[in-house]
Amino acid sequence: MINFTQELNSEQLNVVLHGDGPCLVLAGAGSGKTRTITYRVAYLLEQGVKPENILLVTFTNKAAAEMKRRVGELTALASALPWSGTFHHIGYRILRVYAPLLGYRNNFTVLDQDDSQSLLKLCIKEVRPETGGKRFPSAAVIQNIISYTRNAETPLRQVLEERSYQWIQFASEIERIAVEYEKRKKEANAMDFDDLLVNLLLLLGNDKVREKYSDQFHYILVDEYQDTNKIQASIIKKLASIHRNVLVVGDDAQSIYSFRAADIQNILQFPKEYPETKIFKLEINYRSTEKILELANNVIAGNREQFKKQLRAVGGGGARPELWPQLDQESEGNFVADKIEKMLEAGTPAPEIAVLFRASHHSQMLEVELVRRGIDYDYRGGVRFFERAHVKDVLAYLRILSNLADTAAWLRVLMHEEGIGPVAAQRLIDIVRELENVEQVRNAGEALGAKAQIGWNHFVAIWDTILNVPSRAPTALIDAIIGSGYREYLEGEYIDSRERLQDIKQLALFAEKYDSLEEFLADATLQESFRAIADDEPADGQRSQQQSSSAKIVLSTIHQAKGLEWEGVFIINLSNGSFPSERSLKESNGLEEERRLFYVAITRAKKQLYLTYPMAGGAYGDFLAGPSMFLNEIAVDLLDDHSLLTTDTTVLNDPSAGVEYIAEDDSDTRPKKIKPGSFLQDIADL
Repeated sequence: MINFTQELNSEQLNVVLHGDGPCLVLAGAGSGKTRTITYRVAYLLEQGVKPENILLVTFTNKAAAEMKRRVGELTALASALPWSGTFHHIGYRILRVYAPLLGYRNNFTVLDQDDSQSLLKLCIKEVRPETGGKRFPSAAVIQNIISYTRNAETPLRQVLEERSYQWIQFASEIERIAVEYEKRKKEANAMDFDDLLVNLLLLLGNDKVREKYSDQFHYILVDEYQDTNKIQASIIKKLASIHRNVLVVGDDAQSIYSFRAADIQNILQFPKEYPETKIFKLEINYRSTEKILELANNVIAGNREQFKKQLRAVGGGGARPELWPQLDQESEGNFVADKIEKMLEAGTPAPEIAVLFRASHHSQMLEVELVRRGIDYDYRGGVRFFERAHVKDVLAYLRILSNLADTAAWLRVLMHEEGIGPVAAQRLIDIVRELENVEQVRNAGEALGAKAQIGWNHFVAIWDTILNVPSRAPTALIDAIIGSGYREYLEGEYIDSRERLQDIKQLALFAEKYDSLEEFLADATLQESFRAIADDEPADGQRSQQQSSSAKIVLSTIHQAKGLEWEGVFIINLSNGSFPSERSLKESNGLEEERRLFYVAITRAKKQLYLTYPMAGGAYGDFLAGPSMFLNEIAVDLLDDHSLLTTDTTVLNDPSAGVEYIAEDDSDTRPKKIKPGSFLQDIADL
């Protein structure tokens, strides 16, 4: 028998013992939600509930396997949870039995992302959209748009208007492609990942199917409920329609995936959807120090739409989080690298150090500095800066400008052009190698066929833009590429084209300290090659401790860091216009989600937390960005503030705020505590 009273705190125990009926468990960061769920399942099994009458829904297969393992250890049942897994996994199992009710055969195929895009390419060819000479969105972009419409249960035109307005002119064509896509999947007896949810919900509209499973599942437990979309919430409601023992666990303060169609209203409106709901709060935090949690509580208090929680630390008070403004992004990179070196020298294990940022391009200057110092790192949430495809593309354009004989660079810039395959590309390379100067390049495609000529003309337009730059300054050349047809290529090919363009702008900032194109390319290539060099295995085939992944610090976007924790955490680029992102300010409830993102970043830290931002916009920027508005919201006594520059922008943010005028003679009596992180209050402060 499990001694639940001894193994759980009072908050967790309350959930485990009294989790019947509709229950909303608000599990704060680091509060032991996985432990609570697994002990709740173990308790139900001890009470005689059959394993097949319990449905446990998680967001990853890894989470399901971990919970199943823990329950097995607690109950000594090897197969304690036959119905556990992701929404897609549960949907697949049920559809395998009842797919014929929807017109599929039981042996339907599940399409992965590549399969779906291949099928969409055929649909695009079938529809033959009229583009008027403009680039049509790629299959990957269309797949993303269609997927979002289905998961958010939102009309396609509305999704285009709100999220992808650059494609609104092709709304009719995309709608026709979506219809053709559905038709071809059905003909192929195939479903994509979204179909597993959409079709499961359709099945549950059948009274017999719904009654069978809602009667079978006496108890339903859902993890990470704040990340569910509308379809997933509807599925749970139907499955819980008979017994209504549905316990959902999540934290509205950590709802940060609206771009994936996650709907925070599912958790906020749960008590209205189930009027008899019991609400539990897990507020005892086992991860962070008291000082870090005080900051987290203060930050999230700025959100209006939320369930109020107050995280409390099990550990001691700890050191206050530190705020260190820096002159620019280069200075910020130097500062963070210095601190990391000192932490490593003091004995902090490298994997216990993480640097978090709002967007991937925010890490570039730090990456350069880490490479220079030989500090290796794992990059989460994407690819290292100089290894990103679009960064490599831009460097390839500059490489052929510097060296017409660069075969690899030519292959890179030509192969993504329409109609140019390996044979045509090699023919063009053979021609340009014999040319005397870069101005002659535009004539190299005269012998191409009609289809390849389209792609060549697009390349020539980009090439002419580059050649028209008055100087060979790397920054000016990169800016020219941003303003050329390459931008149109990015927007047509990738759903995250905005982020990719930001990366290229960051590359332009990095290039500002170079007058010579050749020196810039040499340094950029060295940056790009660092990982290959660092990861080379010694002759005996054994990696050194420094080279192994266990000896690397972590760089991560905040979105990828959710659910993880580190002893020391740096949150960088907390500057105006970057965090919160400018785009979020234009979106409904975007600011509150950005504040939740900041809260998630703070609550990853166990013992040490450093906040930084560059005061100048860019590596060698010529404008003052200033601190994030989130820093100005923080109570002054919660940070160890190392700002030299100080101001309070509260009056600007709140027109209704009162203004107190202080006579010059009384200036020495003014309060000395100021809002964290901004501009000069007095020259004496220097």
